[in-house]
Parts: sequence; C-alpha cells; structure tokens
Amino acid sequence: MPSRASARGFDRVGGWVDLRELRRPPAVGVCSTRKSMRAACDARSVPAVIRASSRSLFGGLRRAASLPRLDAAMAAVLVVVSQCEVWLNSLIVPKAPNAALELVAAIAVAWRRRAPLTAATVVALSGMAQAATGVPMNQPSIPTVTAVMMAYAVISYLELRRAIVGTAIITLGVSAEVLLAGQSVGALGFVYTFVGLAWALGRVVRIRTNQAVHAELEIERLRSEKEQQARQVAAQERARIARELHDVIAHSVSVMVIQAGAAQKTLRHNASDAERALDFVRDTGQQAIGELGRLLGVLRDDSAEIGLAPQPTLAELPTLIAETCRAGLPVSLRTEGTPRPFAAGVELAVYRIVQEALTNTRKHAGPASSASVLLRYGPGEVAVEITDDGTGTSNGYGGGHGLVGMRERVTAYGGTFAAGRSTDGGFAVTARIPVQVSE
Repeated sequence: MPSRASARGFDRVGGWVDLRELRRPPAVGVCSTRKSMRAACDARSVPAVIRASSRSLFGGLRRAASLPRLDAAMAAVLVVVSQCEVWLNSLIVPKAPNAALELVAAIAVAWRRRAPLTAATVVALSGMAQAATGVPMNQPSIPTVTAVMMAYAVISYLELRRAIVGTAIITLGVSAEVLLAGQSVGALGFVYTFVGLAWALGRVVRIRTNQAVHAELEIERLRSEKEQQARQVAAQERARIARELHDVIAHSVSVMVIQAGAAQKTLRHNASDAERALDFVRDTGQQAIGELGRLLGVLRDDSAEIGLAPQPTLAELPTLIAETCRAGLPVSLRTEGTPRPFAAGVELAVYRIVQEALTNTRKHAGPASSASVLLRYGPGEVAVEITDDGTGTSNGYGGGHGLVGMRERVTAYGGTFAAGRSTDGGFAVTARIPVQVSE
C-alpha cells in the first residue's frame, strides 16, 4: 500500500492533490469527446475533482498562513504605515499608484526569510517604480525602511554568495531610486550608510548563529560518543562478568558430578555419607541454578576463552588485602556481623568490588594515602564499603571500566551501588547485595 506522502502531490498553484483520485481510471464507456465524457463520467470522480480544486485554490492561503509570525506582523505594521503615509502626505502624488507600490513592498517583507532574493527584488522594483512617478525619495519612508530591512535579511538568511547577489539588488535599486528621483549624491550616501549598517549587523548575526549551531552539533556529537563509549564499556563489563559467572557454574556442576559419583559408590555401604553427598549436590545445584539465571541476564562474548578454574571467594579477602599492602597501599580490613557462606557468585562480586576499588585507589588516590575495607554481614544482605583518604581528582571516574564494572556486578544481583566523594575528602565505594544463607 503506498504511503500517504507518496499518494499526494503538490501542484504548481500550491495545493495538495490526491494522486490516487487523479490516477483512478475512468468509467467504462467514456468517449473521446468532451460532451460524452461529461455524460459518462463515473459519479464518484466528482467529489475528487472538487477536493482537488479546493486544495489547489486554498494552497496559497495555507502557505501564507505558515509564514513566521514575526515577519507577518512586521509586514502588517508596514502596510498600515505605508497607506497612512501615502494618503495623509500631500507631497506624495499620484496617490493610487504610490499606495499600491508601497503596499507591494510592505507585503514583500513577510517573505524576507522564506524567499529573501525574491522579496529583495520586489522591494527594489517597487521603490524604483515609485521614484519614477516623480515622488522625492525623502518623502515616503517605506522604500528606505524596506530596503534596509531586506539588506539585513539577505545577509542573515542566505549563504554568502547569494547574500552578495541580494545586496547588489538592493544597492542597485536604491541607486536607481536616487537617480530617478533627481536626488543629490548626499542622499545616496545617507541611504548607503543605513544599508551598510544593516548588512554588517546581519553578517554578525549570521556568523554568531552559525557558531552557535556548530557548537550545539559538536556538543551533541560528544554526548553521542560518550553514550556510545559508556554502552561499550558496559557491554565489555557484562561480558567479563558473564565469563566469571560461567566459571562459577562450571565449577559448581563439576562438584555436583563428583559428589553424585561418590554418593553412588557409598549408597549401599554407608547411607549417611551418601545422604550428606546428596545434600551437598542439592545445595550446589540450587546455587548453580541461581547463578545461571544471572548469567542469562548479562551479555557474553562468545569469542572469549572459557575457563574452568574456581573464582575467588570472601575467604580470600585477607590475602587480597595483604597483597595490596605489599604493593605500597596501607589497607585495613574490618568485619561486622557473623561471617557466613553465600552463593559463589555473590562472594565473587564482593571480592571483585573490593579488588577494583583498591586498584582505583592505588591509581588515582595520590601519594601518602591509605584505605579501609568494611565487610558487613547483615540480615538478608551483605554490604561492603571501601574508603580512602586520597586527594586524587578522578579515582575511577575516567574512561576505564572500574565503576561501570562494579555497578554492573551489583545490579546483576538486584543490589545498590554508590560511589563518590566522602565527607572527609577521600573517596568511598559502597555496595549492598541481597543474599540468602547457604543451607
């Protein structure tokens, strides 16, 4: 089915015509003569002709109504002033031709943005015709006013080459008016001064407008690049998290297989050992199912290498703290609440958050800084807070993956994440993840 836009055409008068109606084949029995055509035409084509005619008739009015309101208002004011000027000034004779010429020039101002060259030509020709009637140029003010306005318009709304052509039209028109009216060279210089000032003002306005447009486009481009970079960073972090969760699931399934095999061997000889093995398989399977659901929630890079080694847990945090201290950053670890085991993916997420935050501190906190890690075991959640007393300015807010990766890890488990300047001037990273106690 053709679109609405393709089914409508714009005729030369300015009205929208329904091409589907015009392309409709005539009724059977249509003759070649005009009389027989009128007699045999299908009755349903009559409304189409009426609609097409009405659209064509009122198309120009619709275009005129769409003119900028400011231009239409300026033209309306000039129309009123011009008519008052002609009919109230006894020096302007003959009245009717000059009134018509000033009316045309005033109305042309309404198209100073839509068709600057055409409007400038109309203004110049009407001024020349008015001067040819013998009216002195200093008597009616509308020709001079409209010439100055069009000099501003052509340089403001046209490119430089077309603006020069429009300015030449205005200049030639003003010069012809002075010569036809028999005015002195001083009058020509007076008009040129105003036209030149209007031209210079319009040029400045156009340059400033172009600069503002280019600046806005550049800002939009930078914003788009920043958003695209953020999406790429987030996708990469999701892929890295997915790989690690895959490792957790692979390790859990491997343990389940081993425990199931052990239960099978001991089932007949030692039922209690087999029951404990099956309980472990059940718990590990439940954790693996939860991790698998989170794995499906993030993107994964299929080209990445898949590893089968188990990932770090919260039990390895003291080792991480010791390694960081040996690297030159003093770090203290404090625990609140009763330590208890969590799902492997949760422990991995907390471990990676601490690891990434300490890495950012070493990179961005500046010299002579220290950090502290608070691990809080709460009812139904585990929280970690990493703070430092550094004086750096970025601390992970650059173009790297640090904060993005931490936020993605916490979001994958439905938790909350915050990072920013602390009250004592350092930097603080806080993450809370809802958990369930392992059976």
